[in-house]
Amino acid sequence: MTRGRQPLIALKEAHEIAMKRGQVLTISGERCDHFNLIIFTDCRTTFVKVKRTLSHISDPMEILHDYNREIKHLARIPLTAVAAREFWVRSPRGSWQFFLIGKDRIAEIQADGTIIPGTDHPLVMPKPKGPIALPAEGTSPEQVPAKG
Repeated sequence: MTRGRQPLIALKEAHEIAMKRGQVLTISGERCDHFNLIIFTDCRTTFVKVKRTLSHISDPMEILHDYNREIKHLARIPLTAVAAREFWVRSPRGSWQFFLIGKDRIAEIQADGTIIPGTDHPLVMPKPKGPIALPAEGTSPEQVPAKG
């Protein structure tokens, strides 16, 4: 997972891939954008987030783990009968993987948007750790019961 500069090569290649599916609107390069591209076809509008990765992703659950923050942001885009959310990942060697983010499922898809059978999983985000027990006023940290 990278958190550095914009993935310019990946964005350029993603735009070319998206053009094969329909008309494309590129979103400005702000770091806080929830998506980078919008693909318009006759029957669907698809919001796409593009990221780089350091290795090939083995399955959608690994995407949920490695890109939790980005998936959460993408999942904020409302789904309708004509809207879709996709997460595209480019490896350093130039290979691509594509994931469809549904209401309660994540599935690996092909570049044209068709679902690869057997790759869908529940959209279960890793839960944050429980609250941290703080010592009460006048007690030392050693007196706070440990959670186990």
